[in-house]
Amino acid sequence: MRLRPSREFAALLALAIPTLPAAAAAQETQPEAIEAAAPESTSAFLDDVVVTARKRANAEAAQDTPIAVTVFSEAQYEAVFATDLMDLGDLSPNVEFRPSTIVGLQNFTIRGMGITGSTPSDAPAVGIFQNGVFWGSNYGALLDTFDIESVEILRGPQGTLFGRNVTGGAVLVRTKRPGDEFAFEAQAVAGTHGRADLSAAVEGQILGNVLSGRLTGLYRSYDGYFENTLTGQPYGGSDVTVLRGTLVFEPTPNFDATLVVDTYREDGDSTPVVGIAIPGTLPYTNGFRQPADYWDIEIDRPGASLIEVDSASLEMNWDLGHGIVTSVTGYRDVYNRNNTDFDGTPFSGFNQSILFNSEQLTQELRYASDFEGWFNFTVGAYYFDLKHDFREGRNLNNNSTIFASGNHLEQSSWAVFGEGDISWNDFTLTLGARYTEESITARTRPFGGCPLPATTDTNRYLDLTLPCDLGPSDTAEFNDVSPKVGLTWEPTDDHLVYFTATRGFRSGGFSLRGSALTPPFDAEQVNALELGYKGDLLNDRLRFNMALFHNEYEDLQRTIVFVSPTLGTFQKTGNAAAATIQGLEIEATWQPTEELTLTAAYGYTDAQFESFEGLDVTGDGVPDPNLASQLHFVRVPEETFTASINYQMPLESGALMRYRLSGNYVGDQYLDDLNLLHEPSYTIFDASIAWVSPDRRWEVAGFVQNIGNTEYAFYSASLGALGLIELAGPPRTAGVRLSYDY
Repeated sequence: MRLRPSREFAALLALAIPTLPAAAAAQETQPEAIEAAAPESTSAFLDDVVVTARKRANAEAAQDTPIAVTVFSEAQYEAVFATDLMDLGDLSPNVEFRPSTIVGLQNFTIRGMGITGSTPSDAPAVGIFQNGVFWGSNYGALLDTFDIESVEILRGPQGTLFGRNVTGGAVLVRTKRPGDEFAFEAQAVAGTHGRADLSAAVEGQILGNVLSGRLTGLYRSYDGYFENTLTGQPYGGSDVTVLRGTLVFEPTPNFDATLVVDTYREDGDSTPVVGIAIPGTLPYTNGFRQPADYWDIEIDRPGASLIEVDSASLEMNWDLGHGIVTSVTGYRDVYNRNNTDFDGTPFSGFNQSILFNSEQLTQELRYASDFEGWFNFTVGAYYFDLKHDFREGRNLNNNSTIFASGNHLEQSSWAVFGEGDISWNDFTLTLGARYTEESITARTRPFGGCPLPATTDTNRYLDLTLPCDLGPSDTAEFNDVSPKVGLTWEPTDDHLVYFTATRGFRSGGFSLRGSALTPPFDAEQVNALELGYKGDLLNDRLRFNMALFHNEYEDLQRTIVFVSPTLGTFQKTGNAAAATIQGLEIEATWQPTEELTLTAAYGYTDAQFESFEGLDVTGDGVPDPNLASQLHFVRVPEETFTASINYQMPLESGALMRYRLSGNYVGDQYLDDLNLLHEPSYTIFDASIAWVSPDRRWEVAGFVQNIGNTEYAFYSASLGALGLIELAGPPRTAGVRLSYDY
């Protein structure tokens, strides 16, 4: 391992961790004194959060679960002022949650595995599950933290219990449930760049103890972090509306049903693309940014985006005494219309229009035993069905070339799975497996194959609503067995050591992005080993978790970006590589006093290609698969580190003051397959201060994010003669939050 931390990284390390070795020494030399002096823990970061990651009959404490998982309760993500999953990803080791070139489209990566791009047929390597329902499309997936009870980020393949398309990991999101009594909560946020949030929720009993409900709503608006230098107006803003209704029906003590229905709408500008026209030829490496004002953007006209997501889930639980039968039914409909000035310049070098619609239905039925004794298990069956339609239009070279493409995909799969624990003394043996069958049918037309209205105004984005004959279809079928073996040793209630060996797969399929229908590519396979430790030390004042992992991938799916003089930038997906990804993760939380809490998380990822079929590394027009070992993975930093200082001070009035300072370091990374576009390491610092009323009902907080106004990009691409484009992270932002909880 090569560890070359920057100055910022070293400063963060020195800030957050200097007391940890001293604390460990104190534990060894003066355990009685520490135990007598330690006050009761008050930190939200040391709460015993329960998780559902293993689908057991009863939820488990995160510290008792033998998997690498970072869990965020509502109190924790409120404390860090997280507004979406991207904010929570920054606090987790080896996790990169980023948006893409399309508003509302996720590019999530865990332990080096994820999607980079916007090809709709690319299966996600990081699965998102909301209320137990898998999101089969990357579109519409950048989830807001509003009305969320907990978020569990599972690192590494989760093929046995969660199945296909989680070769990187899984994100489990659980929305809030109504309580037994009437409650009301409201929150308002006002901030820089025109940010204005207003959310409210009301809950209570509707029909005695049988039926309860919760109704929530959110409206968020902001003007955008960028400035259109042609108009002088802000750019990148949006208006977000979320409505959610939840009903819980409990007619008997051993049966309950929860129905959650929600709708999400985001209407605003398209993704702000920073265009950087640089004379010369590739490569553009290091120091390529021009001009100095990073958040200025030049576009010839505003883009527009609209996202509408409607979803529903129904979870039913029947307690049989010896175990629980659970049924989870999910439905999701996604509509995305997006128009992007992709070149980010004052002329129509590359304007892109996208129209996407998908509909999915899922059903899971499982039984989780609740025996008293040495053996318990979970078994189940799963069904998934997804259909999507996609249209893409291109307006190139100042309206000289206008064309459109389209595709349709139908995907269905079913699976049976089981996982069981055999316990004796301090040891537990875990055995599991999942069998999956899948069918994918696709039709597609290449660029120029779909018609456009004869009256299309070339000074505006393209109308993609006309029907398109997508031609004949092709079908690919896959099946897979994903086994798991694990051994857990728990010598005391405060220490846990585990080892797992598992296999996962990501669906094969068709490359559907502006080209003719080609033969399908194969499924991606991963064999994963993990060794982990979880411990609560210093009388439960220090929590220390660590994991080592080694993953070997076969038929690794990669989406490669090409530049064509006639088509512009386009993407093609296939089985390109074999690779080994290994690394280390450390998470620590220490509360030395009742008032002070320190947190830190470190991730190291060594991602190494063994081969990369079809990639021309040297630029001579001939593929160089054996030179792939010289290349770094796209958007996978070698090191990530986050640390925070949290201080709580009680006032004489009974109120509380809370202070927080945090830093997030991201190591240098490459943003393209050939490693021509290099993004230097950067560090982001955030701070907040909050006042909590004596009755704990009111809170007033102020926050600043990216204090140093650090400039960084999370996506970059070359458009040939047009130069470079970048997608940049937010600049310095600040705001005030007012909360009320009755």
